[in-house]
Amino acid sequence: MAQASFANAQRFTAKAADFSRALLAVIAEDVRTWNVFMWAVVVLFALNVLFLLSLTVSIKSEIAALGQEQSAGIDQVARVTKNIADTSSSLTQAISDTRSGLQDDIAKLNTMVDALLQQAPTVSPPPAASPKISAKPRPPSSRSRAWPW
Repeated sequence: MAQASFANAQRFTAKAADFSRALLAVIAEDVRTWNVFMWAVVVLFALNVLFLLSLTVSIKSEIAALGQEQSAGIDQVARVTKNIADTSSSLTQAISDTRSGLQDDIAKLNTMVDALLQQAPTVSPPPAASPKISAKPRPPSSRSRAWPW
């Protein structure tokens, strides 16, 4: 029984070898008849495959690097959050300082305007002159106008 399975395996191997030789002969004959365009397509296809393989390798390495940096990322998030909070508090302090400074300046300006208004003498307006009517109204025109619209 073992000899029969061994003989079957040898026959299968011989048939597979014959099939592969025949297939390679057909492919070789076809390749010999290719023109420049077909070779260019094959070369571009091979370049695309190589490019995709290199992208896959680089993506895998980036994913591995991100996994290692995950713990460092938590520290960075904490640091950035602290910086944002510090910046927010300093901006709030600067805004309140500016607001109080503006209120002081406005108060000083108001006191200066009030002082100037109190020092200025009150001037009475000149009496209004009565207008004289010298022109007589024109009599209505006897011509009637016909407007085109």
